[in-house]
Amino acid sequence: MADLAHIYDQMRASPMNDWVGGSDPEMVGDACISILTRLLPLGGHSRILDFGCGIGRGLVSLHKAGVHPQQLVGMDIMPPVIDFCEEHIVPQLPNTRFELLEGANDHYDRFIEQRQRKSSDVLTEEYRDNFTDAYAFSVFTHLNQADFQTMLHFVSSMLKPGGRFMFTCFELNEFSRHMVLAGQSIFPLDRDRMREAGDVFIAHPDDPLAFIAFDNSLIRKMVWQAGMAVTKVSYGCWMGGGVGDGLQDAIVCTKLPVLKAVEDVQMTPLVQREPEVSDSTASEQMVDIGSINGDGSDKPALQLKKLMQYWKKR
Repeated sequence: MADLAHIYDQMRASPMNDWVGGSDPEMVGDACISILTRLLPLGGHSRILDFGCGIGRGLVSLHKAGVHPQQLVGMDIMPPVIDFCEEHIVPQLPNTRFELLEGANDHYDRFIEQRQRKSSDVLTEEYRDNFTDAYAFSVFTHLNQADFQTMLHFVSSMLKPGGRFMFTCFELNEFSRHMVLAGQSIFPLDRDRMREAGDVFIAHPDDPLAFIAFDNSLIRKMVWQAGMAVTKVSYGCWMGGGVGDGLQDAIVCTKLPVLKAVEDVQMTPLVQREPEVSDSTASEQMVDIGSINGDGSDKPALQLKKLMQYWKKR
């Protein structure tokens, strides 16, 4: 049985825990996986990618939550965190593996060493159309627009058609813009910069990737260009106003499925309703009242009774 408590203790003792946001690693991991499992149905059949895995808080908490997937792969651009995962997590969770991804990020470059790493092209070929599900916590919150688009394409290439990808970000919409301008967001964001913001809001010019938000229409456009579609959104509490469960906004995308032939699509028939009968139509149907009686008679009481039964059946 995996000794998860020992792994969490190793995380707490590591200075790398501060590189990926600090706070108690077990608490953070559990909070992330609570959001993930609420939005994505995961199980033993799943093949899961943890994109930007850090020191593996999410992977370990996923196992703690009782999700034991068929395959679990973590990827990151920082060699020390991958070394940590291979030393402390792989021996405990043998169905996991970790990949050191080639890449750069102004917010994390100080932690990146000169090491042999796999390019996105190599990893795409290795994992093409492989994963049923993927997730990325606090990755797309630190990417510029070009890298945001590139990483969406990369993850999409590794998802099977119909696969799902949940990532967190900061979404600009009518509510979040209003709350930031009113000084109600939980972060001390520059309201003047928000007034000038178009599709992209950079809160701190000296460290532009510390907090970067994108307009919801731009996010959906980039997701679509990557061969996916936004199918679910769970807003975070960052914008204030008591909205959301987690801190960041969680976006669920679905990779476009392989289309079936129209004749193979199982459709649910629409409810058929009789057209409304106008007064003139009703009058025409009452002309031959003898046919309702069934005997050609014209007895008024019998005619009325039969007529009422006739309309009830309709």
